[in-house]
Amino acid sequence: MTPTKISEKKIYKIYCDNYDSIHHLFIEFQFSWLQQAYQATKDLDKYNILVYLYKENFTELGEVFKVKSLNEFYISPNFNLEKINIIQISKNLRLSKETARRKILELVKEGILIKNRKKITVTLKAGLLQKPENTINSFSKILEYISYFLHKEKKVETYYEKDFFIKKIKERFTQVLAIFLDYQIQYILKRKELANNDMEVFFIIGALLYNQIIFLKKNSKKKHYRKEWVDEVFYIGNKKGLNAMTISDLTGIPRPTVIRKLKKLLKQKDIHKDENNLYYMVKGNFSAGLNKQRLDNIKNLSSTISRINNIIFYS
Repeated sequence: MTPTKISEKKIYKIYCDNYDSIHHLFIEFQFSWLQQAYQATKDLDKYNILVYLYKENFTELGEVFKVKSLNEFYISPNFNLEKINIIQISKNLRLSKETARRKILELVKEGILIKNRKKITVTLKAGLLQKPENTINSFSKILEYISYFLHKEKKVETYYEKDFFIKKIKERFTQVLAIFLDYQIQYILKRKELANNDMEVFFIIGALLYNQIIFLKKNSKKKHYRKEWVDEVFYIGNKKGLNAMTISDLTGIPRPTVIRKLKKLLKQKDIHKDENNLYYMVKGNFSAGLNKQRLDNIKNLSSTISRINNIIFYS
């Protein structure tokens, strides 16, 4: 049975109409991504550099019409990037040139990168840090839910489960990941900018928001994605917060650093601390910016899913 080509517009509508069911999966996926990133390098900016280098390599392969499966790529995961420099990395990851240079030198010292004049070599050690299996599994769950609701609403004839998407993504690994990583880098950078380029602040806010969304998930009442959903997230916050130790455990960020960043967020009135020393996110400048990005992201994510689906079903 030939699958029907699904447009970005249809995926966007499915996402909005079933927001409560789909979006918590996306939040779980993004929080897991940050946890893996911090665990791998203890520095989210360094992890972003690695992800960017992988994305550039996958894009270069696509430009010469080469597609590698997951197994083919990891037979020899080392790769060289000739046409890349610190200025390019700095600009595309919104880092100062000094910061980009320092982070790259740290990655070289750790044996993750090899730098020889204008050439950068990404080593096997980087491949062990940037594990794709968790990303593929979690993202395939989102694709499964989209497929389920498309089938339920009779937009497609067949419902495809997670294992189908995992298999197809692994078969066209570099092609799919080039699209996904381009999306993911932009997603992270926009939120980093909202946190004044402080990735740890963004991660801590993410932990509080993740906690509130997980509790919202337990409420079976359907909410409109534009206003009711976000109102409920903040309403739940004053019932269930996190203490500094739990935030540290969830993120891997040392507790003294967590406390310092929380004080900064309290001063900005972006979070609240209750009488039990539990923190939760409240409506403020940060949440307003984050909510605008949330709404914009539905379109960006729908576009990414549409492109990946086209590869899975028509390549």
